[in-house]
Amino acid sequence: MTENEIVREKKRNIYSSFFSDNYSYKFFFKSILHHVISLEVYENNDRDGISFETICSNVPKSIGSRSSIQSILNEALYQNLFKKYQSKKDKRIKNYFLVNEFAIMMNDWLKKEHSFFTKSNGIEKN
Repeated sequence: MTENEIVREKKRNIYSSFFSDNYSYKFFFKSILHHVISLEVYENNDRDGISFETICSNVPKSIGSRSSIQSILNEALYQNLFKKYQSKKDKRIKNYFLVNEFAIMMNDWLKKEHSFFTKSNGIEKN
């Protein structure tokens, strides 16, 4: 697979998300901040979840402010993509988790990405 084919495929995936009937897919590709927040929650989903403060400390300020992060988390809760539960370790903290359907969508995306880049190991220069 050539570098141009890889770029075309990546663009197609992003552009097609905007016309998808699946809101999970639209949310995931809506912005770089939506994308990284989803990845942060995914990475911690099988642990004790991830708090707002941890997300804010992990995401570079140049990608998104605390208020933007909070808005996206609220959007995800409202759209039933994330859920929020009290931390088992500290009752003052609320942690975010993926709703099962969103986790399945992300798992499918990761499998597709893995397959895509496995096939692309021998990139040819154009």
